[in-house]
Amino acid sequence: MPRPLEEAVVAVTGASSGIGHAAALRFARRGSSLALCARSQPALESVARECEATGAVVLTRSLDVADEDAVEAFAAATVERFGRLDVWVNNAGVIAYGEFLEIPSSVFRRVVETNLIGQINGARAALRRFRLQGSGVLINMSSVWGQVTTPQVTPYVASKYAVRAFSECIRSELPQGADIHVTTVIPEAVDTPIFAHAANYTGHRIRPVPPVLSAEEVAEGIEACAESPKREVKYGWAGRLLEILYVLAPRAYRRFAHGAFVRGTLGQPGVATTPGNVFESSPDHSIEGSWRRRHRPTLRRAFLDAVTGALKG
Repeated sequence: MPRPLEEAVVAVTGASSGIGHAAALRFARRGSSLALCARSQPALESVARECEATGAVVLTRSLDVADEDAVEAFAAATVERFGRLDVWVNNAGVIAYGEFLEIPSSVFRRVVETNLIGQINGARAALRRFRLQGSGVLINMSSVWGQVTTPQVTPYVASKYAVRAFSECIRSELPQGADIHVTTVIPEAVDTPIFAHAANYTGHRIRPVPPVLSAEEVAEGIEACAESPKREVKYGWAGRLLEILYVLAPRAYRRFAHGAFVRGTLGQPGVATTPGNVFESSPDHSIEGSWRRRHRPTLRRAFLDAVTGALKG
């Protein structure tokens, strides 16, 4: 069985905001020792102070998960500081919206490097140490878009599909008898700052399509997986329905779901293109994007537009 969280050393990538921030706080409250990394040092330090206020001991590193050497050095520093590594949460991620030919190749490549190569780098660093100590839990973050396809967000979908496949491959290579686990977390839309900081080449303001999970719900699931690992954990009924439709009726899925996503996601027009935080970090260390609290009218409009898009097919 995995080490009790009260005694565990937990590393979280992308810990400066959103799900990573929420997960770091949950582990801190459980008494885990923490190693946190993100690109924004000021945001990371703010999160670290919150965790330390609960009594947790925290190591921080500002790094880019696409940099293999930096990730390896982070893992080494974690073991040097705490003596071991028990849980690694591959959470860092970015997103870009727009038609495939409208998204610059550099942006597309960068999304894949962060979301996929970043998790590969984290897995390599973590699994090396898990094998030496004979135990450990690796948690990879995929998405409902790692199960179904949609237009206007191709690099994200491609990277999250690859994360699921990658996780399945390395899971099958785990040594027999070792207490080493690989879990893939698969949520639907989550209320985090990712939408506000997304790369955007659509000409429209981006909004999530309801239903939208809270970051705390997903962080709670990550905490549970660290204690009791499962192969895959899926969050959200809408994502499950989409997966069923995608498998059983792919033509109907393409007809209804694609239109619903595009109409629901694309809000107010006249928005300038931007690479968002794909290349540069954001100082934002918020857990939530406040969609469910301050922007409910926008979510309702997104839902109605999504329904219209589905009906028009």
